[in-house]
Amino acid sequence: MRITHYALRFAPTLALAITAHAAPLLYDMGTEKSEVWSSFTQVTPKSDGWQAKDGLTASARAYREMVEDKRRGREEQPPIWTNPITEDAVIGETANSFLINAPPGDYNLYIVCGTSDSKYRAQFFDFTVQVGKQTQRVQIEGCYQFRTLRFRTIAGKEPLAIKFAPRSKWVVNAIMAWTDADAPRVEKEIIAPFEEWTFRMPPEQWAKWKQEPEPPTGPMPKLGPADEKRGFAVWSRHYLECIYPHTNPRVEDLNPELRAFATPGEFEPVNFIVRPLRDLANAKVSVSAIGPVPAKNIEVRRVRYMLARPNYTVLHRCRVVPDVLERFEGGDLKAGENARFWLTIRVPDSAPAGEYRGNVTFTCADGKAVVPVKLRVLPFKLREDPTKIFGIYYHHPLDRAAEAKDDVSREYWRRKADLEHADMVAHGTRNVVLSLWCPAADKDGKFDLKWDTLAEKVAMWKKHGFVGPMVMGINSGGVYAKYTKDYPGSHLHGVKDPPEEFSREITAMVRAIEAGRKERGWPEFLYYPVDEPGTDPASVNFMVKVLKACKAAGVRTYVTADPTHEQFEPMRPFIDVWSTQPFAPDRETILADMKARKVEYWCYPNHVNGENDHTPVTGARMTYGFGFWRSGFLTLNPWIYQASGGDPFNYLDSSSMDFFNRSEQDGAPIPVAMWEAYREGYDDYRYIYTLEQLIAEAKKSGKSAAQEAAAKAEQELKSVWDAIRVQLKYKHDDLWSPAEFDVYRWIVARQILAVQNALR
Repeated sequence: MRITHYALRFAPTLALAITAHAAPLLYDMGTEKSEVWSSFTQVTPKSDGWQAKDGLTASARAYREMVEDKRRGREEQPPIWTNPITEDAVIGETANSFLINAPPGDYNLYIVCGTSDSKYRAQFFDFTVQVGKQTQRVQIEGCYQFRTLRFRTIAGKEPLAIKFAPRSKWVVNAIMAWTDADAPRVEKEIIAPFEEWTFRMPPEQWAKWKQEPEPPTGPMPKLGPADEKRGFAVWSRHYLECIYPHTNPRVEDLNPELRAFATPGEFEPVNFIVRPLRDLANAKVSVSAIGPVPAKNIEVRRVRYMLARPNYTVLHRCRVVPDVLERFEGGDLKAGENARFWLTIRVPDSAPAGEYRGNVTFTCADGKAVVPVKLRVLPFKLREDPTKIFGIYYHHPLDRAAEAKDDVSREYWRRKADLEHADMVAHGTRNVVLSLWCPAADKDGKFDLKWDTLAEKVAMWKKHGFVGPMVMGINSGGVYAKYTKDYPGSHLHGVKDPPEEFSREITAMVRAIEAGRKERGWPEFLYYPVDEPGTDPASVNFMVKVLKACKAAGVRTYVTADPTHEQFEPMRPFIDVWSTQPFAPDRETILADMKARKVEYWCYPNHVNGENDHTPVTGARMTYGFGFWRSGFLTLNPWIYQASGGDPFNYLDSSSMDFFNRSEQDGAPIPVAMWEAYREGYDDYRYIYTLEQLIAEAKKSGKSAAQEAAAKAEQELKSVWDAIRVQLKYKHDDLWSPAEFDVYRWIVARQILAVQNALR
């Protein structure tokens, strides 16, 4: 048995313990060449423990060292840090069992399932594990994720059987079995080090990281005897405020009433926070109906604290942040650590106007609290501005469906794409950036256009009512490589001047794509040949060539670059859509340019997407609502709906931090707080647009009362306009307080009511 040096740190104490007690039964699955965790028995597809050996394969991929990124010229972390257990696995496509000849008695089992091998990135593992009469289902999307299962069972005369039954494939890394007598040392000496390594990183790597302290907590107010008796306090702050694990409530935050107003069809969040004074067992949250809003329309999630980097490429610095909004179906709460519950109320489209009340009930083993909720439903529906687009970049699951090897996996990716499109629509997003893979032309000048996957994407686009135009990435890099025998670097760093044949082929490629688009009756494509070009002369020269080549095919072009950089001036005549990170240039400049040249200005506000910081929730709402209205820009499309480099729930692994929405094991979306703030900003904008449309109608109505109401509403709307402190990037600083957002929304809503009544 080969024992890795990584595991030897734990071996001395474990070896001594084994001599004093009956040894636990420990099995490390993988290949014959894989390393084995200390004191484990190696198991391969050929080992005798399997009930059947047919159809078994082994997979191995080890990540133990920093890797050099030649494109960026620096060393980076691997996708995940593997250990002898996670670096390899045994995989099966048919039902099988692993049999353990265990002495009779009661046993605890711990089973690890997952793979570190990137060749399984399009695989959806879906299977059950059965031990005795207990069955647990395991679902794993692709690679770099690991599930741990626990069982209790009794071993008799027959071998202890761990049964694997696949819907697609099953995967197992390790199986551990031990008696209660061995439980303390197995938990301490094997499982705890394994989980620290697997779900964070190896101890020697973690030693390089510095965890920054939480923001100041504020003083803790004196709690009442009822709180002390039941063991927890209940409080609330505006959902735009980040609440950290040890943030203390203010006196006015305690024992809250949750209040909200909304229109029919609108989603509106409220929240409350439980501060456990001691460990709380069996915590649950239940909701009542709120007037016309049934309980099923109120989604309950809990804010999950995550270790995150302050910037997505930073190494060795991290902090605890509130981020993921997980479904909450009950569990235990830790003493002294805030548990924030995020409730999203979905008002039915047919809800009558009025004020309604309901309750949220928090219970645990030691007591309960009833939190009252007051909801006002307004008598109008919000309108959509057809001149604005709320879009987003997107790693499309249908690309994985095209790679998948089995029907179960293909269906998973299609279902995931469908659920995510529906989630986007529910958050106001109705456009995603796409791409069409097309290799460079063959020797006869023909293009092998890959239409099938794009056709599926467009069908899903149409199903969910998305709007165009479609930003379409094209393979300019492949054509460049054909003629230069090289690839353009990141941001075109080191790009060479390609020959004229390059330009002619780009034009021919775009014409071929356009012909196919028109034949299929699809929306307009905006051609997107390069992402974020650099400002150096070689990069700009290349961009001029590739944009001119696209324009020669009679299409519109899309460029992600800041138009305020004077180095990009030679590109300006060939750009139809400028997509910039900040709201720059200013409103007056872009409106004049759009009027004069019919160019469009879009914004990709990555600063409120988690790429750089997971906490500017207030900035996200400002960007998507009042700030967007004030900017004059036409579209918002940040990077990205979901990005994961390694384990999607470990923000410290991989070369860059994972960010934005996560996924359930079955592919259903898990939102983050900033994604919910996008929707609130989108609603702010819809309130404003609804009022603007009513003002225009009132002015044309001929009714003096309506015209007077319109004039007053214009004054109020201008006061809101003037209150906006215009910024290139809305993040944390110089913003309204969280409560002010609702005040300004209410000012707009009140004028909608006034003008609407006057029109009647």
